[in-house]
Amino acid sequence: MKLLLGCVNSAVSLVGYDLDAREPFWYCPGNRLRVCGLCSADGRLFVASDNTLSSLGEGGVRCINLPGPHENLAHSVKPVGKGVLGVADTGNSRVIFYADGLRVMEYSPLEAWGGPLPQDAIHLNDFAPWRGGILASAFCYQPFESFKRTIPSWNSEGLGVLFFLRRSGRRTLSTVVASGLDCPHSVTPFGEDIYCCSSAQGSFHRFTPDRFGTLCHEEAWHVADDHFLRGVLRVDGGWVLGGSSRRHEKGNSGMVLYFLHDGGDVECLPVAGAGEIYDIVPWDDALMDSVAQQVLELPELPLEGEFPAPCAMRF
Repeated sequence: MKLLLGCVNSAVSLVGYDLDAREPFWYCPGNRLRVCGLCSADGRLFVASDNTLSSLGEGGVRCINLPGPHENLAHSVKPVGKGVLGVADTGNSRVIFYADGLRVMEYSPLEAWGGPLPQDAIHLNDFAPWRGGILASAFCYQPFESFKRTIPSWNSEGLGVLFFLRRSGRRTLSTVVASGLDCPHSVTPFGEDIYCCSSAQGSFHRFTPDRFGTLCHEEAWHVADDHFLRGVLRVDGGWVLGGSSRRHEKGNSGMVLYFLHDGGDVECLPVAGAGEIYDIVPWDDALMDSVAQQVLELPELPLEGEFPAPCAMRF
């Protein structure tokens, strides 16, 4: 099976990885295309990053500039219905939905707070459709930037939450349905259960909803000691999880994938040097042939740092 990795703050922004051969086979330089969230839908590859939602594939490269008032710091992007995409507008603490390039709706857990919100108030980063609404992950439920500067350790004291967001009339109704996570990411429904990463602790968690819709914690797997765990894909026999270099730490083990087997064993698969995996999606040969050619034709972005030369597709 082949995978496509979306990488942020890295020398490469897309990586093709052969799970059977246990090795990468293609990459996109980080100065040709900036990537955070990643998904494929309707025959196109969608990328969320910074203030932009972009897509590549048949018909060329298209871009949507996301609305303010703050910088968007866009994270996850996912299909939520036929022809509808959602994007996590992290800078403005909301999820925005688009259909045919037009903004049609947004959900915000902070809608009832009133008054202007600070940028990146709670670090809302991911979401998944669920029960007629969405689940969304956030680092905490109080102003994030100011809270980071206080004495408690915001990334290691279980302040992360999962929200259930739904619309009633013109309002977003918000309920905290899980808590106690450290920098949660990668909310993934599978069967009746909900899975997500507690990224800063390197652990992967399973929740089961009760009759009230609260997510009851069922089990957890400690996957990584040396990596920030983020990016989830269910495959035959287990889960593939992304291991990112921990920020502000020396001596880390670079960028890796972890294969969490259904029996509980964990296999570590090296990918590259220092870097951060954000998303993992299945590789689509037909789509990526087109995308790889479009990447070669993109101009270099004016970014600091060293980046590799573009890579031609090879199998």
